[in-house]
Amino acid sequence: MRKRTKWYVALTCILVVGLSAFLIYIVNNGVPSINTVSYVKGTSEPVQSTELTFLTDSTDAVPGMKLVAQTDELALYFHQDTTEFAVLNKQSGKVWHSNPAGREQDSKASPFEKELMASQIAITFRDAMGRINTFTNFAQSISRDQFKAESIENGMRITYTLGDMSLGIDVLPKLISKVRMEEKILSKLDEAKARYVSTRYYPLASNPEVLERLDAAVSRQLVLTRMIDAFAEAGYTPEDLIADNEENGISGGAGQDRPNFSIPLDIQLDSDSLVLKISANQIQESDGYRIRMLNLVGFFGAAGTEEQGYMFVPDGTGSLIYLNNGKINQEVYAQRLYGEDENDNSGRRGQVTESVRLPVFGLKSEEDAWFAVIEKGDGIASINADISERSNNYNNIFASFAIRGEDELTLYKANTVEEIQLLTEARYEGDVQVRYSFLSGEEANYSGMAKNYRDTLEKQDVLKPITGEADMPFYMSVLGAVDKRKTFLGVPYKGMTSMTTFDEAGEIVDQLKADDVTNIRMRYLGWFNEGINHIIPSKVKADSILGGRKDLDSLAGKLEENGGKLYPDVAFQHVFQNEGNFAPASDAARFVTREEAARTPYNRAFNSMDYDLGTYYLLSPAKLPYYVDQFMDGYEKMGNDAVALRDLGDLLHADYRSNRVIFRDTAKNIVAEQLGKIKERYPNMLITGGNAYALAYADQLVNVPTANSLFSITDQEVPFYQMVIHGYVDYAGSPINIMDEQDLQMNLLRSIELGAAPHFLWSYESSAKLKFTPYDEMFSTQYTSWYDHAVDMYKKVNDALSGLRSTKIANHIQHTKGVVEVQYENGTSIYVNYTNESVTVNETQVEAKNFKVGGGS
Repeated sequence: MRKRTKWYVALTCILVVGLSAFLIYIVNNGVPSINTVSYVKGTSEPVQSTELTFLTDSTDAVPGMKLVAQTDELALYFHQDTTEFAVLNKQSGKVWHSNPAGREQDSKASPFEKELMASQIAITFRDAMGRINTFTNFAQSISRDQFKAESIENGMRITYTLGDMSLGIDVLPKLISKVRMEEKILSKLDEAKARYVSTRYYPLASNPEVLERLDAAVSRQLVLTRMIDAFAEAGYTPEDLIADNEENGISGGAGQDRPNFSIPLDIQLDSDSLVLKISANQIQESDGYRIRMLNLVGFFGAAGTEEQGYMFVPDGTGSLIYLNNGKINQEVYAQRLYGEDENDNSGRRGQVTESVRLPVFGLKSEEDAWFAVIEKGDGIASINADISERSNNYNNIFASFAIRGEDELTLYKANTVEEIQLLTEARYEGDVQVRYSFLSGEEANYSGMAKNYRDTLEKQDVLKPITGEADMPFYMSVLGAVDKRKTFLGVPYKGMTSMTTFDEAGEIVDQLKADDVTNIRMRYLGWFNEGINHIIPSKVKADSILGGRKDLDSLAGKLEENGGKLYPDVAFQHVFQNEGNFAPASDAARFVTREEAARTPYNRAFNSMDYDLGTYYLLSPAKLPYYVDQFMDGYEKMGNDAVALRDLGDLLHADYRSNRVIFRDTAKNIVAEQLGKIKERYPNMLITGGNAYALAYADQLVNVPTANSLFSITDQEVPFYQMVIHGYVDYAGSPINIMDEQDLQMNLLRSIELGAAPHFLWSYESSAKLKFTPYDEMFSTQYTSWYDHAVDMYKKVNDALSGLRSTKIANHIQHTKGVVEVQYENGTSIYVNYTNESVTVNETQVEAKNFKVGGGS
């Protein structure tokens, strides 16, 4: 009996230990993750280079420079001393310079600004203590003659070595034996010089036969100069230094104790484009110094004070910054691509801005323009622009790349608070690549830039033309189940509240059908896994509070009979409920500070985080494929071929887990792959936001930008985003009934100008039921309050735009402030008058706050 008891005890112990080990494994590893290395684009070895050679050039098109490469459209020139380059547009004869030719005569610019204007690369970096510094390749490489230019196919590679590479004090041995000091140095000097040298070395306490350099004395410039001269006079060679260093275990060499970096820049022509590339995995950094940000050709094609034109920035729909607009007291333009990274403290400030959805920018000067597309590294890129007269006499726009994550760590010591700047050890190892195209004549404007980008996306099969005739869509986001704090016998608990059941949504569809609204695209929010902020979708279960599976199927069938579609909504990247098989310790992303990436919505009214709105985790991109696969397997049982993706085309964040750093660009590639997988199984995809990497997979887009951020430095809003996608995908902006702008006529005019369908967020129940929930900002959702207005707006939009759904926008013109014309490729023009007075444009009269459609074929 005792023996059996011992066996039971032993077996129990084994089970407990095994279970504990399993739980520890789960906590540390969580659900399966992917190997993210393959998602870092552009880590291949650089293309082969040879000795720099030049082509014969009889034109002398760019004085002082030599011809390096040319195509039928462009010619590339290079200055051997300054590493400046220039591109000649053969069609127009316009020459675009990498650096302003008149920078030395710029009376406005400080010496540092002139350094920037003479540079092709600028970096910001931190040392081991977290101190920040900036290097330009002009001051730290070109001026020191520390660069190497080589030929590559159709261009050149310039490898810049930035930093002081001289030996300095290290030209003298740190440690040297007494024997070698006498043999190599002292015996070859006169008595006075020998005494001068010997008094600046002192025997090591641990080994008196070895002498150590007294750096405190030797580092003074006068002493250092005399010491170097004495060693040179004695015939001390670099080989002697290497021998002494090796004998005494001293490592390092030129500049090892100082910041220095090696950065290769590839400059190539590709047909009618200039392509600039830096392979980040080829960048070298000295120990203790880490690059945070890299600015690429900050003054390429910069425009002077006498030039007319504008800079185009992709803020929201798009914005123009007029050249020389005089707004020197306003902040410079700087925006990160694809919105702020929530895994970054800068996202906690609560600034209200539109997201940058497209990785593009450009500049128009007189009758010419250039247009840039960030082809690689866009996930870590920002776009920056500034006007003349603030720091210098040039208007410039460029891309910068954050190749490391950064955050602040706050330390509380007694009565003081100390903030330490942290950088990730790991560095982005992919490529950064920007393609510049050159436009002239009638194409040299933002409409031409949009056409250029649109044509590129169509060639890449990202955009596919809409086929067939149909009415404009009517986008209806439906509010299903929401979580709400309830009480039972005074005990609070989280309960569910229905705002619209499946049957009630069907009633709204019936009503719309009776009013001849047919092409309904219904995005159903909060239909499964406990409401809008649902449990992570590793399983799929419709919320019973909304009705049964048959009711959901009935709703889908009713919509299809009416020419519409049901798109049940799912979110992946925000995890609001620590339930299911999600373990924050293993499955959540991490901040640079190594904390779990838990976020709380920002309440701008109180200028603080609002914990009543709930806290959510950011899912690690490495875990995303697992949950996508689990969702698709569960969703397949629902029998629907359509799905709405709430965040995969809208949000992008990094993961700074120390043993698996995933930068935003890598996360972008992971997300894009998941979009492709979902598309294969569920071909009808409605995507929210519409970031560039999601466009290839979207059949419908909602919440696309319909305005810019109204930055003070900008001068004009333009519908660039819509000019790119119109005719390829149906789209709408954010729900009209919860927008800040509640003027329905202005919203109608905006929809007409943008070619956008109406979009409303509706509930069957009163919005009053949302009080004291995280959703009280949805202040006006009850559909009966908006129904008549929505139907009227839809019919007006449909009458104006249904025949243009598959037609590209050819041109957009602002005739005067508040009066615009949208020209379509079939000859149709739509005039929109936002002003309070009637206007006449091209012999077409447009009433105040109205629009008119003309032309067409």
